Amino acid sequence: MRNLTLLSLLALGTMAAGAQEKLMRIHYTNGDTEVKKVADVSKITFENQGESPVDPTDQKIVDLGLSVAWATYNVGATAPEEYGGFYAYGEIEPKENYSEDTYKWMYWDYNDWDCDEWEKFMKLGADISGTCYDVAHMKWGEQWRMPSQKEWMELINNCSWTWTSVNGVAGAMGTSKVNGNTIFLPAAGNMVGSEQTHDGTTCFFWSSNEATTTDITADVRNFRANFTATTRDCGENSVDYPDVGFSIRAVYGPKAPEVGPDMNVPSESEMVDLGLSVKWAPYNLGANSQGTDGSFICWGELVEKYYSHTYNYKFLEIPESEWQHKWPEPKVSQIVDQISNTDEYDAAKFLWGDGWRIPTKAEMQELVDRCTWKWTGTGYTVTGPNGNSIFLKTSGFMTYKGLPRGTQTDGYYWCGDAEAYFANGNPDSSGASALRINSKEHKVSSWSRAGGIQIRPVHD
Repeated sequence: MRNLTLLSLLALGTMAAGAQEKLMRIHYTNGDTEVKKVADVSKITFENQGESPVDPTDQKIVDLGLSVAWATYNVGATAPEEYGGFYAYGEIEPKENYSEDTYKWMYWDYNDWDCDEWEKFMKLGADISGTCYDVAHMKWGEQWRMPSQKEWMELINNCSWTWTSVNGVAGAMGTSKVNGNTIFLPAAGNMVGSEQTHDGTTCFFWSSNEATTTDITADVRNFRANFTATTRDCGENSVDYPDVGFSIRAVYGPKAPEVGPDMNVPSESEMVDLGLSVKWAPYNLGANSQGTDGSFICWGELVEKYYSHTYNYKFLEIPESEWQHKWPEPKVSQIVDQISNTDEYDAAKFLWGDGWRIPTKAEMQELVDRCTWKWTGTGYTVTGPNGNSIFLKTSGFMTYKGLPRGTQTDGYYWCGDAEAYFANGNPDSSGASALRINSKEHKVSSWSRAGGIQIRPVHD
C-alpha cells in the first residue's frame, strides 16, 4: 500500500467576537513562508504526483469522499461482516471479561485510599487516537487510528443509512452522499462482564475522545458511536464507561492539526528589555496581565489540557513487553534536545507566532544571574541591569485533579532544554529544564515533562 495521507482541517474553531481573523502560516522546505486565511481552506491533502489520495485497489480501505478514509472491516476481523475483537477503552487486547476488576486503567488501589468516585478510572487524555492506547494504531501501524467523535459524526451525517444484512449478519449499511461508495458496520453489540449484549440489534464502536468537560470531577466516560435500525449517534449523550467492550473501526490518515485558542499577544512596545540577550514578555503565555496565571502546558506540547499526568503525556510510549501488566511502565519519547523556536514543540511560537519562543536554559540562567530578585509574597519582581523589570507569579502546577492547580506557594517556568529529572533521587530521562521559584529560592533545575507549568516567552 502506498503511504498516502489526508490532512483534514475540519473543526478549526470559530473566532471570538471582535478577534482578528485567524491565519495559517505554511512553512516550505526552502525557508519561504506563505499565509492563508483559515476560513478559505476546507482541506489539505498530501499525495505523490499523479496519485489519488486513496489507493482504490487497497481492499482494507474504503474512500467515502470524507476527510479520512475508513477501514472496510473491524480491528480483529478480515471481512466487513465479521465482528472482530471487543476492546475496553484504551486497551489493545480483547479478553474474556469486561469489568472494573479487569480494566487495565482502573486505579489499582482505588478502595484503599480516600479518593472521589470520578478518580477510579484513569483519565488517558482528551483524544487517544494515534497514541499507545489506540488499538487500531498499535495493531495496524502506519496512519491507521481510532476515529474521533467528529470523524464519526462526519460519517453519520454524510452517508444514507439502511439496516440490512451481509452474509446473514445484521448491521448498518452507509452509502456516501459524496461519491456513492458504501461501508458496512456489523451489529456486534457489546461486552459487559462476560456477557455479549445487543448482538444483532446494535453496533457499538469506541471513538477516540473522552467526554471532557470543564468539571474535572465529572465521571470518566468516553464517546461511543452506536447504530440501530432507526438511530445513529455519536453526540454529546452517546457516552459509556471505559471498561465496557466495544468494536473498533479504524480510519486512515493523520489527525487534524492542533489549533490553539485566541490569545493576547504582546505588541513590540510591550516587550520588556531588561538589558539582557533577549527581550521578555510582560506576562505568561495564555495570560492577559502579569498577575494572572496563563496556560499550564506540558513540555513539548502546544496547548493546555484540563489535567496533566504521566499517562496522558503526548509523547508517552508503552513498550510491548509492558502491556501484560495491569499498570504498564511508561516510557517518554526523546523528541529533541532543544524545543525552543521549533515549529513542532514550542508552544510560545505556536500560540504567539514567529519571533516568540520558550527561553533556553542559558537565557533563563542569565535572568537568574544578572537580575535582582525581590519576593513579593505571590512571586518575584525581577529587575534587569538597566532598571526595567518583569513579574513572575507563583502559579503552582497542573495536577491530575486539575483545579486547584497544585500549591500556589511555588512557581515553575519551562526552558527549552531536555534535562534529566530526579525522581526519588534517581535520574529520569523524562525531565526538562525549568525555573522554580518560591519565597526561599529562584533557581533553574528540572521538572517532569508530563507536568503542566507556565511559560514566559522571550523574543530576540
